[in-house]
Amino acid sequence: MATASNFIVVGVHRTFIMQVLLAIHSFTRANCVVICPGHIRYLHLSNMCSKILFIELNEDNENAFTEAVNQCAQMVPSPILISVDCESTRIVNKVRRQLRVTTARAPDNAMLELFDNKWRFYDFCKQNNLNVPSTQLVPSKNELNFLAVVREIGLPFILKPLDQHGAEGVRLILSEKHYSETILGDDRYDFKPLLAQRFIRGVDIGLNILSILGKVQALAIQYRAYPQNEEAKISFIPNSYLEIAARILCGSSGYDGVMNVDARLEEGSGKVYLFEANPRYWVSLSASVWCGLNFLSENLKSSYRSSEVRLLTSGKADTFYHPLFRPVFWPYILFDYGWRGRMARLMAGNVCTLGNQVRTTLKNGFKKNLPPGVPTPNHSVWTNQSGSTKRTS
Repeated sequence: MATASNFIVVGVHRTFIMQVLLAIHSFTRANCVVICPGHIRYLHLSNMCSKILFIELNEDNENAFTEAVNQCAQMVPSPILISVDCESTRIVNKVRRQLRVTTARAPDNAMLELFDNKWRFYDFCKQNNLNVPSTQLVPSKNELNFLAVVREIGLPFILKPLDQHGAEGVRLILSEKHYSETILGDDRYDFKPLLAQRFIRGVDIGLNILSILGKVQALAIQYRAYPQNEEAKISFIPNSYLEIAARILCGSSGYDGVMNVDARLEEGSGKVYLFEANPRYWVSLSASVWCGLNFLSENLKSSYRSSEVRLLTSGKADTFYHPLFRPVFWPYILFDYGWRGRMARLMAGNVCTLGNQVRTTLKNGFKKNLPPGVPTPNHSVWTNQSGSTKRTS
């Protein structure tokens, strides 16, 4: 049997860590050491990591983090360090010269500051003539001029914090009274600065990218079935505008690493708008792995820029739920010895997958209603969905 590869997986968000671990084990036998904060201590229940080191990933613990990584490098041969989120990438970048390990490709801190900031990303898109909703930067909720915002971007509009993730603080504002009651009247809503953004009615879609020094190497465009939450099935589709947008985003910035971009397909017009970028791995990474495009393995093997792009244009994945609740997985668990079989068996034996499913289902409250105005996949805004995983120049 082949010798296992060694990885050090660093992150502060449990979902990203689990997705990256699953992607690693899907393409190779692996020993994985995880370095993460103590609040995700239950990771020791996972069948995908051999050891966990609990370290708070902040400036106060840079020395402890560096020492832990270098000790791991002495214990196992040739480990590869993978930072899964923006917080972990920042600390790795700061101490990179002190680390005695190979690090997987990731954006530098200057690139993170550009793409992990919603306002800077909006401005970058405007400069490069990419479609973005009309947006205003607001210092705080008390300094928002409601009438001026409505004149500029209309009603309803979206209000969201500049630096939060996972829809934290995102609100749909319906009227001035609604704003006064739900934002000004809520002492817990203390985010600042804020963005006020035109509301685009339509379907959320995601653009997943691997780029090497500004050259797109792998690309997938996905949408979730209704109600478009974490539990929904994912389909991959072609979209020529987003393929062009990916090349512009990466080429104009010299982007290096993986990135996910949130976008929306407008109802009626079919126009695509870009909302925000996530310069890291994403919560649905396993969906593209299931359909044949593993962004993690592509990242690790891409030591040079290729003129060809791996493009995922079709396929469906239902990788959120534990296989216990998805009989379609059972044949893969029993009989498949390819990457899907490995994925299915790992998910079946992973208590954390089941726990994450239960937690998210309770959070979503079993909501199954289609949001008003959201088109179904048969709506005319959808492009021809014929296609496959392929290489294109």
